[in-house]
Formats: sequence, C-alpha cells, structure tokens
Amino acid sequence: MLINSGEARLWIFARVVLIALALALLLAAPAASQVHIDGATEVSGIHFRWTETKTLDSRELRPLLVSKDRGGSYGLRKAIGKLPLVPGPVLVPFDPMELQRDVVRLRSRYREAGFRKADIRYEVIRDDAKNLLDVTLVITEGPPLILGRIDVIARDSLVALPVPEGETGSWEKQLGRWEKLEGKRLDLREANRLRLQTQAWWRDRGFPFARVRHALSDDSTTTERDLTMRVAPGRRAVFRPIAVEGTKNISAATVEKRLPFHDGDPYSAKELEDARRDIGELDIVRVAMVDTPDPAPADSLSARPDTPPADVAVHVRITEAEPRLVSGQLGYGTEAGVSSELRWTHRNFMGGARMFTVSGVAQTGLGAVAANPDELYRASVSLTQPSFLMRRMSGVVSPFIEKRDNVTDNSLQVGVNTTLIYRLGGLKSIALDYQIARRRIYEYTLNDFAAGDVDLLTLLQYQAQGLLDSLGTELWNSTFTLSGTGGGVDNPANPRRGLVVRPAVQVTAPPSVASTNYSRIDVGVHGYYPLPGRMTLAGRLSAGQMFPFGKSLPAEGDDPSVKFLQLRDVLFTAGGTDDVRGWGDRLLGPKVPDVRGVTEADTIRLVADNFVPLGGFERASLSLELRVPFPGVRGAWGWHAFLDAGRVRTEDSRFDGAGATPEAEGWFYGTGLGLDLGTPVGPIKFDVGYKLNPSIADLVDSGDLLQALLDGTPIESLPLKTSRRWHFHLAFGTSF
Repeated sequence: MLINSGEARLWIFARVVLIALALALLLAAPAASQVHIDGATEVSGIHFRWTETKTLDSRELRPLLVSKDRGGSYGLRKAIGKLPLVPGPVLVPFDPMELQRDVVRLRSRYREAGFRKADIRYEVIRDDAKNLLDVTLVITEGPPLILGRIDVIARDSLVALPVPEGETGSWEKQLGRWEKLEGKRLDLREANRLRLQTQAWWRDRGFPFARVRHALSDDSTTTERDLTMRVAPGRRAVFRPIAVEGTKNISAATVEKRLPFHDGDPYSAKELEDARRDIGELDIVRVAMVDTPDPAPADSLSARPDTPPADVAVHVRITEAEPRLVSGQLGYGTEAGVSSELRWTHRNFMGGARMFTVSGVAQTGLGAVAANPDELYRASVSLTQPSFLMRRMSGVVSPFIEKRDNVTDNSLQVGVNTTLIYRLGGLKSIALDYQIARRRIYEYTLNDFAAGDVDLLTLLQYQAQGLLDSLGTELWNSTFTLSGTGGGVDNPANPRRGLVVRPAVQVTAPPSVASTNYSRIDVGVHGYYPLPGRMTLAGRLSAGQMFPFGKSLPAEGDDPSVKFLQLRDVLFTAGGTDDVRGWGDRLLGPKVPDVRGVTEADTIRLVADNFVPLGGFERASLSLELRVPFPGVRGAWGWHAFLDAGRVRTEDSRFDGAGATPEAEGWFYGTGLGLDLGTPVGPIKFDVGYKLNPSIADLVDSGDLLQALLDGTPIESLPLKTSRRWHFHLAFGTSF
C-alpha cells in the first residue's frame, strides 16, 4: 500500500497525540486515586487565596462560579429541615469538570480586568469521614496593564464632533470621566460601560444612529496601552410626525400631553422610554407602546454636520381599559375586626383622562379580639387631574367625612384634602398634601390617664373641674404634609430583593387656624434580601419625632397634662399586626387602664377591662423576618420567624408629669412565628408573638391595676399572668 507524504505526516501526528494522551492518563492516575469522588461528594467550602496582590474581591469573583458549596449555617438549616413542611438543604454533588470551567471563567474575568498573565489553580482537601471536599482557588494576579492616553475623537479625525448647542458643558463632563481612567489599571468592563454611556449621550441629544467604537494599542514590550474611542454621531434626527392610535374614550391630545417631546424636537432615546412610562401611568391606559423606525438609514453614519436632520416618526399605540370600574376589598384584623372598602371610579370623567372616585371605608370592629376595637367609617369623593401644571404631576381634591369611635374619642370629622403628586417613575414619588378639617368631639376617652404611679384621683378631679372644656369639643386641623417614596423592589406583590424608603414631614399651618401646633417627622424603611432555597430576609425600620410649638406648649399656670392630651391624635404609638408583634394594637410601651364608670344604686364604681395607649413624642421600631416557602407549593405560601423591637417615649421637660413612667418608655422586644397564605381573595397572615421583656402593665389585669391605683397598693404586688406574654394576630389582606 502506498502512502503519500501528506498521509504519512498525518499518521505520525496522530501517533504522537495518542502517546501524549496515554502519558497524560498515566500521570493523572495517581492524582485521581488521591481524591476519591462519588455521586454523594459535596463541597464544604470554596475559598480564595491570593499569593501576591489582591485587586478583585471575592464578592465579585464568587458569583462567577457555577460550582457551589453547602452554604453557610448548614448544620442549622439541616436541623430546621427536620421540622414538618420545612425544606432541608439539598444535595449539591461536586462536578470536577465544572470546577475546571470555573477556573476558565475566573481567568477570563482577570483578563478583562487587565491581568493578562494571571494564573489560577485550585487545591482540594478531602474529608474521607464526611465525604466532603474543601476547595481553595489560588490566584496569582501578576502585573496589570495600565491605561495610558485616552483619545475620544470623531470617526473622521479631520472633522470636529458636532456637539449640540448648549451641551458643551455636559460633553466636557463626559470626557472628564474618561480622563479619570488615565494612568489606572485597564479594566475592559469599565471601559465598555463608559463606551455605552458615551454612545447613549449622543443618542439622547438628537443622534439616534450614533456609534462609539474603541481600539487598544498593541505593544507587547510594555504594560501600558493607549485607548482610542472613535465617535460616529451619524445624522441628526427630530421627532416627526407623531401619530397616536387606539384611542376610544380619550383624545389623542390627552395622550400627546403626556409625551416629554413635541413634533420637531431633537431625538432622545431616554425621552422615548419616559414616554412609554408616562402614558402607561394614566389609569385608563391598559397598554402603551411607543415605537420608532428601525434600522437606521444607510447614510446615517457618514452624514456631514450640515446634513439636514432626518425625520423619525413616532407611533404611539394604546389599549384603553373600561372607563368605569367598581372595586372592593374585605379584610379582617384581630385589633380592628372586619373591615371593608368599596370604590367606584370613572377613569375619564368629563374627558382628559380625569378620574372621579367615590369611596367608602368601614372598619366595624366586628369579631375583633380587642375589648374596645377601633371603629371607623369614612366616605369621600376625589377628583384627580393628570398632568396638572407639569407633565408628571397630578392634582387631587378630596372632600371627606369620617366617624370614629376609638381609644382617643368618639367624634365626627369633616374636611378636604388637596394633594400634588409628582411621579418619578416606579415606586418613586413626591407628594405635598394640605388638609383642613373640623372635628366635633362627642365623648373623650380620658378616664385612662393613669399608668404606674400616676395619680388617678388627680385626673378625676380634673374631670370634675371641666377638663373637657379645656380640651375643647370642636377642633380644627390645618396641616401641610410633604412625603416621598424612594427605592424599588423586584416584585411589588411578593418582594424578595429591594429597598423602599418613605419619609414624611408634617406641620400645622397657619398656626392660628389649627387648634394644636406641632411639626412631625416620620421615616419608614423596608428592605428585602434573597437567601438560598427561595428564602427571604425582610427588614423594617421606622422612626419618628414630634415637636410641639405655639398653642400646644404649656404656658405659665397651664397644666401639661391638658396640652399633652390635646395632642393625642398625633402622638406616636407602637405595637400591632403590622408593627411590633407580641403586643396589641398600639399597646407597646406607655399605656393606661381604660377606666369606665358603672352606676350602682346611687354611686359610680370605676372599672377597667382593657388598656389604651398613652403615646409619646418619639417612636422607634424595627423588625427582622425570615420567610421560608412551603416545599412543593408555588406562590406566597410559607411560614416566617420574626424578631421585633420598639420604643415610645416623651423626653420634654415642658411636659413633665404628662407622660409615662421611665419603665414604660424603654425598649421592648418580641419574637414569634407566623404563616403566610396566598389565596384568590388576598393574603392571609397569622402570627403568634411572644413578649421577651414585658413591663408590669403587660402582665397584670387592667382591673387589678386600676384597683391598686385607687387603693394606693404597690403595683409590684399584683399577680402576674404569664399568659399575657402571648399575643395572636390574624389579618386578611395585609402584608409586611
């Protein structure tokens, strides 16, 4: 058989490859025998070790790994997994090929970061008794490449970049971001981010076809590289024409009013995205689409600066919802009982996407666990004008009437709210509200101003001398409230990652109109962080402070108790289903017996069968909640464990004697477990809270405490009821 020279060379090459492969297998055999691996072998931990410098942090490198270890708190998770309906840790078998690919991924990231000669290897230690591996990735970064000179020029270096008029300062700032990279380590990821940012700068200023390309100098003799960014702005363009389709009840002019641009304005990619969001915020719009032609014209990149701008047509297509909507909610809370809300809305009232809403709220107290539940009935109408004064601003006028019977008073309030809401997108918004209202007091719940060593008999004397007249039976409220919402979450219905901040500042103005004068600051923060196994760590923090002034400050000869009681409607409280669990609604910290007079023959006997909150000028509370889903169940079904804390106090020497005892104003802690059940009619939440450090008032009967105060008996001698450490919360339609 004849073999030509080409075939002979191929045959020799194949034999060399086979011999090399055999040698590699022989050399690898001892190593394989040293580290035994089977289907149950897991990795106890993956660590990083740097032999010289450490530039990239493990927090940046670990997400690149596909190989996984058992994770933290494995023993605890395994123990908890033995509980019914609680998923334990799953087996994560070790894959040696995946570890090899992880090394390749890490090397690729280091090359992106400017370390062209980075060396990455791994060391494995086996625990034969537990069938576990401990993996250490050993990294030698080597010298990095340094960015030398950075030039940002036009694609045609003989032509100046056509920076739009009035944008020179902004362009200089953009160039300044590039200059900051000179002399630093070459990071291709950062350079590409700035490249896209520069490209977006041009596309937001009238150049929809802009392209930015970069090129690195190639000099293997040095560790310095020059970077050249070539900008091809392309042909300028304007929005023309603008066409609106799909309108039925609203007019095209109403839709165009929501656009951040007009016919003939320079093209802006950012404004196109803003247009989709702003049109979609109209309640009558179900779907909003804003499209422009694509691809770019053939001459777009080579266009000269004096070339007339191209026309980019804008097509706005909307799908409208039904103009009329009837909605309602039904809920239940252990403190408030059965509650409901019914709402009728016209989403295009008299045109212009204007909303008219009639709503009613009933908090009945039916079925409440609390002895004296809060009852509230409220009716209101509201008119919302979108694009009021500004494109993203809405104006709302809402007169209301409200009847309540709670621990503060039995009263009727009539008033009106006027609100300006400026939406920034997503959950972000700013609102300015003004409320003026008149409240008619039918009955004060005042017979409760006793706690600890407070002199109850003095209070009864105040009542006999006409304390009700001092407080007033007709109160006017005139307040401005500036509030905001910032941050965002991944899923508003069931968030697992995100942060939401809600600050608010309230002040009574003008002082002469309002019956009380105060300013109040309140901040709430909600955070969510995902954990392995679809678990979520949720946190909540709130803090507030009130500053009385003017009419609300006790003058010489005034009783501080009267001024304090006049502010009860706006004092801070804590405790309840959506607050510090383990305590009833607003019953954490300062509280007093709810004293009632019972007529017996010709005498009145004082009794108490419940506590009511006293409140304070300061409030702080926090909560941590671990949410665990039920295994094999989709949706928001699961259980949770929580730790709550809160404090309410009044530290103001001008109100000495009006607040609570120091023992009631400390920090209180509660813990417990709960269930979350997602149902077609809304979420159901059940919590069992336990007081870790209750006060004496938390553990004694309110009637016993009242009798001790009347008799002058030390409250420390009262029998403590450990069952009062527990508190149950059941809520329909509420969330964390």
